[in-house]
Amino acid sequence: MTEEEDTDEWTVDGTHLQKYNTGLIYGTLKNHAPLVPWFQTIWCKGGIPKHNFLAWLFVLNRCPTRDRLLGWGLTVDPICLLCNSLPESRDHMFFECSYSWEVWSRTTVKCQVSTPRDWMGIVSYLNSARLPKSQKKLLLIAWQCAIYLLWSECNSRLHRSCFRSPEAILSSLNLIVRNCCSSLRSQNPISSSAMIQMWMQ
Repeated sequence: MTEEEDTDEWTVDGTHLQKYNTGLIYGTLKNHAPLVPWFQTIWCKGGIPKHNFLAWLFVLNRCPTRDRLLGWGLTVDPICLLCNSLPESRDHMFFECSYSWEVWSRTTVKCQVSTPRDWMGIVSYLNSARLPKSQKKLLLIAWQCAIYLLWSECNSRLHRSCFRSPEAILSSLNLIVRNCCSSLRSQNPISSSAMIQMWMQ
């Protein structure tokens, strides 16, 4: 022990820093995993953050669908809350389920595209589709909104015993997508206008 006053010293990757650098420390601590191919599909500019986040959880298959709850040892009815006919899983909900397919198939018509019905096929299509920028952004916003509203419907049926028809879900989806497209007008009026025109046709 000495009488000298204590001082802070920062060493990052063997290099002594004269001053603390938050960005450098964060970059060192952060896990440097390569970007996944679906990064732009989930974190699209102009998307609604809570929709982005939920879509990300579903791409990682981290949401508590009934197949996962059963896998954790919980005693739950495995049947899908939307169609009430087949076991619930992420892949079933999006969009093998007849209820969710009615919502998604009518949504794709408004986006002027035709997508596969299976989860992996849709994610692959969204990653690789060569569409005009405004059309692709509209499709991604609508896809994430559909996921959010369908998952909300499941939770509403489970916890509040409230049931809505596919038409009611589509009505909510229509309003949310229109508002989202309108909110982009200040950033890019041409793209926003093109998205709204396509959606309203």
